[in-house]
Amino acid sequence: MKTIKLCKLLGDAQTVVMLGMCKNAGKTTALCRLIAELNETDRAPLAITSIGRDGESTDLVTGTEKPPIYMFEGMLAATAKELLALSDVSREILMTTGLHTSLGEVVIFRARSDGFVQLAGPGIVEHLERLKEMFRSLGAGRVLVDGALSRRSPAAAARGGALVLSTGASLDRDMENVVAETAFAAEIMMLPQEHLPGKEMGRFTRFLPDGCSAGLETLQTLKRTAEEETVLVSGAFTEAQARSFLQSTVKKDGLTLLVRDAACLMLRRETYEALKRRGLRFALQQQVGLAAVTVNPVSAGGWSFPEEVFRERLQAVIPVPVLNVMREGDGDERTDI
Repeated sequence: MKTIKLCKLLGDAQTVVMLGMCKNAGKTTALCRLIAELNETDRAPLAITSIGRDGESTDLVTGTEKPPIYMFEGMLAATAKELLALSDVSREILMTTGLHTSLGEVVIFRARSDGFVQLAGPGIVEHLERLKEMFRSLGAGRVLVDGALSRRSPAAAARGGALVLSTGASLDRDMENVVAETAFAAEIMMLPQEHLPGKEMGRFTRFLPDGCSAGLETLQTLKRTAEEETVLVSGAFTEAQARSFLQSTVKKDGLTLLVRDAACLMLRRETYEALKRRGLRFALQQQVGLAAVTVNPVSAGGWSFPEEVFRERLQAVIPVPVLNVMREGDGDERTDI
């Protein structure tokens, strides 16, 4: 029996994206723990970047203290030029990327010493894909991406990889609400994957079991003729669209709503659950594996949850390991992994 390590939960995922349910959820602590673990276990150099900005000592929005990001000699990192002077790691600039942020062009460097780094990388998924290709051309193994402040929007960046979701007491004073919202985010990320059953035909495409398809102006115009049907949504399925569909007379039972990935389901938990109760099924064209959920039972606002109760409540409703990486060694969390 030994302590759970985040790195053991990743499998062979070559891209790992860290997501936070809120600020002060412990995402940066989880990131640093994973950097240290992968530095010990992986042979190929680890590469790191951020969709937003990370590594500063004080949160620029809340004013709260943040843990620094520590990288090791030989690792690769991509960050904006203006942040190089704020990183104390010795470095060798390997290339400029042609990708730009508000803090300047993103450059890739190799660490020539251990040290602290501030990260700011591209915020567009297509740009991140290009950056990952550059990393791998330089010999990188895994690419570790610090996601922006959002539940799911950076998830598309982890296609073919894994996600680590961080949650904590800062999300809400009510522990049960934090548990419910975190379980909802996890469920969205772990929806079943289905392949496109035919050719896309506009904003909404209806597919029948016999292979026939047709474009729809709105979901409300859907006229059901079969017990099992699929509708592909091109782009985001928003809260407004979902509420309008919920209030329509269209039969939901037996209907599957297929979207590109978890980032496309921009719904409130209550609306999502109401549609499910009507029999609507959700599926993804591109699924990314949720590897683990990490928890921070202490909020930035001064309140906290009973540490083990919080973790156990989450573990009871989330089918992946739930770890408290805020506690050194993860305490009594033990497994055969």
